[in-house]
Amino acid sequence: MGMAAVIETLSQGMALDKCHKCGCMQLALDAARQAFASSETVEAQESLKKIAEFQQQMEPIAYDCIGCKVCWGGEVTRRIEDCFGELDLESTPGVCESMEPTCSCSGGVCLPAWPPHPGEFIVGNPEGSVAICTLASHELPAAVISGSAAVAIAGKCDTENIGVEKVVLNILANRNIRWLILCGQESEGHCSGDAFLKLKEHGTDATMRIQQATSRRPVLKNLTMLDVASFRQQIEIINLVGCADADAVGVAVRECAARTVVPLADESSTLQHSSHETVKARLPKRLELDPSGFFVVLLNRPGGLIVCEHYENNGKHSHTIEGKEAALVAATAVGLGLVSRLDHAAYLGRELAKAEFALKSGGDYIQDAALGELPPEGQCSDSSCNCH
Repeated sequence: MGMAAVIETLSQGMALDKCHKCGCMQLALDAARQAFASSETVEAQESLKKIAEFQQQMEPIAYDCIGCKVCWGGEVTRRIEDCFGELDLESTPGVCESMEPTCSCSGGVCLPAWPPHPGEFIVGNPEGSVAICTLASHELPAAVISGSAAVAIAGKCDTENIGVEKVVLNILANRNIRWLILCGQESEGHCSGDAFLKLKEHGTDATMRIQQATSRRPVLKNLTMLDVASFRQQIEIINLVGCADADAVGVAVRECAARTVVPLADESSTLQHSSHETVKARLPKRLELDPSGFFVVLLNRPGGLIVCEHYENNGKHSHTIEGKEAALVAATAVGLGLVSRLDHAAYLGRELAKAEFALKSGGDYIQDAALGELPPEGQCSDSSCNCH
């Protein structure tokens, strides 16, 4: 009975085009396949064939979750866990759930990739010895990274704290990098270029504040003294702050690549210090309604307004909030006590942001649908969707 219920719920979800691109449904199919594969019954084998058919219908994932009132992938996962217990998809052989384009998979195992910390950068040759930081010049990385195998990475850095930290950690993760070229326009107020220069010259004090830095908050709370010492030993900085000439930067790259440096010992253990926890996003095990009620988000295009209607769970209309900015509408809803659950607040913020974007861009908006993924008229059969 349990397998039949799972297949029936999968069939309901797979009848909707939006589920063919949803990470929720992909996770549900993976979970169903893992659960049924442990049984040799005829029912299990037939169910696996049906799951394989559904897998063939899946398209490249366009969104992890779009907040549908009825999440069919979540319903499937709930039914599976009711029947088979909670599954550990992370241990399933051959399954790689990394969404990072730099993920390198071999033999079904997802290997750590470089650079390990996300940011706005372009990866060149990881064997290169030069990193380029263009500070607040956001268009410059694409111009300075081309044409040289010596450049490992090029990207911007706007802030003197978190931005500097991520640059330092990504450089420490690649012992081939020995030069950091600072170029482009300095970020006003943050002065991240000055922060790098002072970090190299003076290091930090006991509170992890970059000594003699002129920026407002040059405190590196997510680095250790050992990280700073390793960075200062590994890197020589070329100061081209204020220069946005790609040709001039190219000359500096060639000069760095031509210089001989003393090899560094492997100190990869210094990268294991991080105390923060990285958690893979997961579907909620149960759908829980907000006791305070629910929202219907609409657009008043003639008035240029987002209209956010709040209803009690019995269907009674309690409030209408109108505004041009999603942040103000959301803040008003919270201020009125119309949201009591964090997941509901996150959902409301996401929908209001989509509505504001649609209002300003002239695009379509349908609550619970992904931007740019509106079904043709009459095609959507999801009774929970507000497109009816």
